Amino acid sequence: MKHRNISTFLKENVSDQYAFFWEAYTGKCTVRKAAPRRLSPYRGSFREEVDSKPPYLVFRISKKRYYAPLRRNPVLHRAFCSLSDNAGIIKFASVYGLLGFSRAPVKNNRGRRSDGLLLIESLQRWRQEIAEMRSLVHLWELVLNKRSSLLSALLEWEKDGLYIIANRKKELILSGDLPLAKKWKGQERQYYEPATYYINEYISRKVGARVYPRILPGYKKKVYFFPTDLLSAMWLMFLWEVIGEVRPRQCPGCRIWFNPRRSTRKTCGDRCRKKMSRINLSKRKEHV
Repeated sequence: MKHRNISTFLKENVSDQYAFFWEAYTGKCTVRKAAPRRLSPYRGSFREEVDSKPPYLVFRISKKRYYAPLRRNPVLHRAFCSLSDNAGIIKFASVYGLLGFSRAPVKNNRGRRSDGLLLIESLQRWRQEIAEMRSLVHLWELVLNKRSSLLSALLEWEKDGLYIIANRKKELILSGDLPLAKKWKGQERQYYEPATYYINEYISRKVGARVYPRILPGYKKKVYFFPTDLLSAMWLMFLWEVIGEVRPRQCPGCRIWFNPRRSTRKTCGDRCRKKMSRINLSKRKEHV
């Protein structure tokens, strides 16, 4: 990482417990049905079959920069699970970078890349990860809003234990012979604790395999936790939301997710605050 003053960069971007820097690119991002024949190995260690399936998100890089997602935008996971189409995915990748499963065309015999400076990532992987996080965020919102009727439709008791329907799958939460499962079964209309337990366990599996302790240069007496890629950083942000460290809110003016410093703050900034005040004023005049 090239920076004029590395100690200043660390002080500006390292929080009390976490340190994570990710690559964002300036260039052209497009969707292709086919990738170059010869590609480098996967950057991440969590390769799945979906990473080899088209279409592909192709990034032709002109410049590269580093930023700290955990510090700059601690509710980025909300924007990620709100993506609904290819245009939104391209815009997100252009601003925040790829997820961490990218590959590049290998060099040819002359030492040059066959397709220029490219990074390629499966669009199917993006859709899969968005759907997975969106499903769990939706379940979390049902718990927050005390929607017991909708939660009851997702939770099912069977002979071998308690099941939940999430992300179009039916998963076992707890075996029926465990004390906690017996406690929940004995309580009528007990939906919030099983759903919260499932959310906590799911996020713990996601974060536990992808976040590692590290020691930064110049910070020898303190251990920091590093996510392996942008996707794991967003799961860590979701963990922060569940434990109450961040409180995501969507700005009514620009529809951007932000983390308000005060509970009374409703917009992301002064521009949106003035915009909404003008809209509310015009609505009041119409009713008069």
